[in-house]
Amino acid sequence: MSWLLDGRPVARLLVTRLRYLGDVVMATPVVDALRRGDERLEIGFLCEEAHAPALADHPGLARVHALGARRRGGDAQARGGASARGGRGTLAMAAELRSVRYDVAVDLFFNPRSAWLLRLAGIGARLAGPAGSRRRLYTHCSAPGGAAWPPDLAALAPGGLGEHLSRLAPLVHAESGLSFAAWFRRQGARALPRLAPRRPPPAGEARPLLLAPGATWPTKRWPAAHWRELAAELARGQSRPVRVLAPPGAGPVAAGIAGGVGGDVQALPELDLPQVLDRVGGAAGLVTADGGIMHAAVALGVPTLALFGPTDPRLWFPYEGAGPFRVVATRPACHPCDLHRCPAFVCLPDLLPGAVARAARELFAEGGAP
Repeated sequence: MSWLLDGRPVARLLVTRLRYLGDVVMATPVVDALRRGDERLEIGFLCEEAHAPALADHPGLARVHALGARRRGGDAQARGGASARGGRGTLAMAAELRSVRYDVAVDLFFNPRSAWLLRLAGIGARLAGPAGSRRRLYTHCSAPGGAAWPPDLAALAPGGLGEHLSRLAPLVHAESGLSFAAWFRRQGARALPRLAPRRPPPAGEARPLLLAPGATWPTKRWPAAHWRELAAELARGQSRPVRVLAPPGAGPVAAGIAGGVGGDVQALPELDLPQVLDRVGGAAGLVTADGGIMHAAVALGVPTLALFGPTDPRLWFPYEGAGPFRVVATRPACHPCDLHRCPAFVCLPDLLPGAVARAARELFAEGGAP
């Protein structure tokens, strides 16, 4: 075995990040790093059933555990009250995990449900971050910030990627005798999320430019009029079609953006997650709001232009410089913040379509390959 915890070999390991889609995708470098250290390691992933299809056929995973969930409060309202459709409940999932006999669980979310679920599953070693009052439900809790993930490693795994990888700090690589952080430094590989390749578009079909206007919270939504102007700009002077992804439960938004623009601009119907990922994986490029589809596009290697409002791209878009991935943002004096609603919302409304169109033309140069 190549990974040790407290001197004991690790044969089966569970990674869990229950929600959301972007966070689940950002957790995949943890899987890749563990597999690089031990190709024989059997890795499972636990997440809410809504996001499990994104991990289908991931080459580093032996299995994906889909947990049933119902969103509550403002989160449920923003997502149309998404509820469980087939995932297992907490007790059934605990039994499912117990049957696999995992040696170690790495909890990247460490909220109350995941903390208790891993405890009920009887997994003997449970790793988490600084879990506060839930520390007693874990066997190993990493320190916050640079104490668990030295600042020099930010060049290899910046922002949220490094935050996830830091939870592996208690592991030791058996062959080299190095701590996980020291082993990762020696590897020198830039961390990026990764998903299994999607179904390619039909032969001879032009790869489109995709626009993804959907965002859960109002402060992440670029105005529909701006999206419409961008669609018109991109349709002029280049041969590729432009397609607009319908936000979940908001098909008329996409239709309003594409309608009457001219050129080869069309709104796509509302699609389920596997269909959305197929469309993203077959695109020549994607312009998207800050959200899960943005992270999935990066994980599929698709050139991605991300429109950021209040949130900090250094944490939530740690991809610039590692591929055809770029942020455009206005960054007013109040930036960054984590407000879901803002009475003085200016950061995205002040991001003008002309600036986004120029950045898109540079990133999605005609003839460029994803």
